[in-house]
Amino acid sequence: MDERFPLIYQIICIILTALFVWSFVVAREPRQWRRLYQSKFCRAEDFSVNRNKRIDENLKRYGIIVAMLFLVADVGFFLWGASYQDRIKSESMSKEERLHLEEQEKIQSKMPHLLKRGG
Repeated sequence: MDERFPLIYQIICIILTALFVWSFVVAREPRQWRRLYQSKFCRAEDFSVNRNKRIDENLKRYGIIVAMLFLVADVGFFLWGASYQDRIKSESMSKEERLHLEEQEKIQSKMPHLLKRGG
């Protein structure tokens, strides 16, 4: 298994991307999906033009919101998976190693200011 981006994060990202695409497609063309649903699960006498129009509008409105939630979750899990190696590495560091790393970062952050003053 690749330690830089573990398999579980890859699977989660693929599933969330598929859910995002599917919900976005439903939100873009709600009439086709409503008709498919009604043909499978509803009786013929349950059809109403006003009700169908309201369903289409709600599918469009809430479908976009759901799609964006899937997208945000997908990006979040991608970033979480991409930072996996760094998180594991920082958890395994001792307290002395962390202090040494923080000191190096402080020195490096001060270096551009020292170079500007000296030049």
